Amino acid sequence: MLAGTPSAQDDTPLRADHLFDLASLTKVFTTVVALRLVEQGIVVLDAPVEDLVAVGTGAEAARITLRHLLTHTAGLPPECALWRDGVTGESLRDGVLRSELRNTPGAAHAYSDVGFIAVGEILERASGRSLESLVGDVATELGADALTWHPDPERAVATEEQPHRGLIRGQVHDELAHALGRPAGHAGLFGTLDDVAALARMIRDDGVGARSRVLSPGSIRLMSEPVARAETGYGQAVGLRVRDQAWMGDTDAVGHTGFTGTCFAVCPESGGFGVLLVNRVHPTRVDTDVSAIRREFLHPIAGRVDAPTRPR
Repeated sequence: MLAGTPSAQDDTPLRADHLFDLASLTKVFTTVVALRLVEQGIVVLDAPVEDLVAVGTGAEAARITLRHLLTHTAGLPPECALWRDGVTGESLRDGVLRSELRNTPGAAHAYSDVGFIAVGEILERASGRSLESLVGDVATELGADALTWHPDPERAVATEEQPHRGLIRGQVHDELAHALGRPAGHAGLFGTLDDVAALARMIRDDGVGARSRVLSPGSIRLMSEPVARAETGYGQAVGLRVRDQAWMGDTDAVGHTGFTGTCFAVCPESGGFGVLLVNRVHPTRVDTDVSAIRREFLHPIAGRVDAPTRPR
């Protein structure tokens, strides 16, 4: 179902090919890439990452593993505010990676954009390829054919109108990703409803995408079984949240949200899934809590759904 327009200044009806800023749903695609490289033996979940990329500053930083980063338990801060001081590009990247640890790795859950930026850097260093190309491979196998880091502004749905950037349309909304100036592991992907649905179906179908197998069943279990508990009560698996009542309600599901208003959730028991893409920060982020809308929208996915047969 499509409703609305791309922006308050553009009354064109939304189409299936309109691209939403997926915000932190980018983290899930990054997670899929990471687990593929784990399956291929290119990276190791529980080995310290410092031999590839030095992450964090502090006495315990050498203990950080890829699993810590993918489960938000590395002890890193939520964000790096250097962009507010005008730091950009590689200088900002270096500052992000030098962020001071706030907790001992593995000791506590703390949602962190910094950690997923580090994941993207690690995957590039380990594979010798760009994050953009790695995600592109995943998108092809998923059948997420419109997924992109470089949207056509005319096909992009607008996000916020900011004093220093004007109306943001066709550029990443996330300030840290924008200041970095290149694809990063935490935010920046644009996609259609069908692109996100392709990701959700792959998780539902135990790792099988529209064109080929993307992940093993074991990797899907890693994404579905919580290993840490957030302060707000939800479970944290590798890359996904589990039973997050704030926006899933009572549905026993796994999924993720994005700041711009995006979300998806998969109910493993029923096989149901839901994808909701809204531009909640347009034209402003003030008083735009969509948690109740998400709960109501996702409630039906707990009903039984027959999963289609897909290529193995």
